[in-house]
Amino acid sequence: METGDNERKVLLVDDFHLCRTFFAEGLRQQPGLLVFESAHSSGVFEQIAAVDPDVIILNISMKHCSGMSLLQKIHRKFPGTGLLTFSYLHHDHVYAERTICAGAAGYISVDEAGANLLTAVETIAAGGVYLSPVLRKKIHLKSSPRGKKTESSFDRLSHREFEVFCLTGHGYVPKRIADKLKVSVKTIETYRERIREKLGLADGGDLLYHASSFIREQSLPQPI
Repeated sequence: METGDNERKVLLVDDFHLCRTFFAEGLRQQPGLLVFESAHSSGVFEQIAAVDPDVIILNISMKHCSGMSLLQKIHRKFPGTGLLTFSYLHHDHVYAERTICAGAAGYISVDEAGANLLTAVETIAAGGVYLSPVLRKKIHLKSSPRGKKTESSFDRLSHREFEVFCLTGHGYVPKRIADKLKVSVKTIETYRERIREKLGLADGGDLLYHASSFIREQSLPQPI
């Protein structure tokens, strides 16, 4: 699919219809962007292959699938395509670093200026990494003076384990978590057992207490 010399192709992946529509229209007001939309994770790979976007803008807090899991799958299948992530629900400082580690080339807060979005797209399309100065500072503060990252207990959790941990903190029972993440209850119980082992927690009650405390401390909103 051909574009102008200075035009960037952007694919917006988001299954919240109203939010995606408004977001896409806002993107189309930015000069130099040719914007495509994808609402379904099941067909996104075919659309990426057809559009060949310079940058994929991915909502990691999608309703019908795990955005983090989709991010990792897209990165594995299309490693040369830049991924810019965002979230309507999550606090940016909690998830920005995780998405970068999972293969994203940037994270943008939904309350940043529109000009920053264009900067992010251009930076990532050129092979760079985009984070706002605020997020760069917060991520830097998590490192030691010599620049070596200081690992916390939560850094030991995989992205899916971290999702299960947060959903547990919001009061989701295993069946409800399984339904949301489209896996079996047995799989969720396996994740919960791994979380307890990695965090040194005694039992399910201890897991619920620590997960609930984490949600309160980070002021993470209830997932939709």
